Amino acid sequence: MDDSEQLAHVNWSASAARLFEECPRRFFYRYQQSESTGGHSEYTPTPGVYLGTVVHKSLSAQIARWARGENIHLQTATDYARDKLEWYVEANAEEIADRNGDTDEGEFNIDSFAHSLIRTAREHIKQFFRVIWPHFEGHRYIAHETRQTFDIAEEPVTVQPDLCTRSAEGDFVVTDWKTGAYDRFSNPTIQMQAYALYAHEAYEPEFRRIRVQLVHTGSGEFDRMVPTRDDIRRVRERITNERSFWNSQRDVGSYETDPTVKKCSQCSYLHRCTDGQAVVGDTQNQSK
Repeated sequence: MDDSEQLAHVNWSASAARLFEECPRRFFYRYQQSESTGGHSEYTPTPGVYLGTVVHKSLSAQIARWARGENIHLQTATDYARDKLEWYVEANAEEIADRNGDTDEGEFNIDSFAHSLIRTAREHIKQFFRVIWPHFEGHRYIAHETRQTFDIAEEPVTVQPDLCTRSAEGDFVVTDWKTGAYDRFSNPTIQMQAYALYAHEAYEPEFRRIRVQLVHTGSGEFDRMVPTRDDIRRVRERITNERSFWNSQRDVGSYETDPTVKKCSQCSYLHRCTDGQAVVGDTQNQSK
């Protein structure tokens, strides 16, 4: 394989940019190196990640009903989540038990763990129906869960908003569901800027009529943004700068590591990264 094939022209996206920022080396393995995993098993999502995926899909199915002019159903949404989570726990029971092990509170119980996951998913979905969805009264459906690619200065950019609507006031609203714990001090700016750029390029030339919101399904809270011209300028510059680096730096040594035990021990590319292995291995040796 030559270098140009290895790159495969990675599209810029907020998730790719965030990963590049958090750990350039993991970005390289995730997006740019397409060699075999060398016999390592396929990555299994953690229970928290899988729960988030299930909640997203459950809500997406209900929004599809709304788009067709049908009523949305709380029971249908929670039943879907329950079935998917029961399957996940059954299929990965041994790995889940190994990850959790026994605690000071007693022996790990896989059935109790499954019930806890299902209960958490149910609470997220109830929060959506009772607290979040009323905010969309009067909105007109535009699109949901649709992967869109567009060019900025001839650089490909990919977004996939969870929901796009027009409000009763005529604003173009881009919404993304967040199932993780709400962090008031997190910086979601890059994702919001990317969605604002997409809305501006594809639907709405007036910045003042664009609304971007991250909606936290666990708490029912909204992070809202009305983009400015500076927001759009900054995200455009980031796109061109990062794409330029990705296309010009094609060897693994150009993508530095920032190893920490917490980050590296959970990385699905640990088997390739000697820096991560050293950090995780040192911790394991100290604990013996």
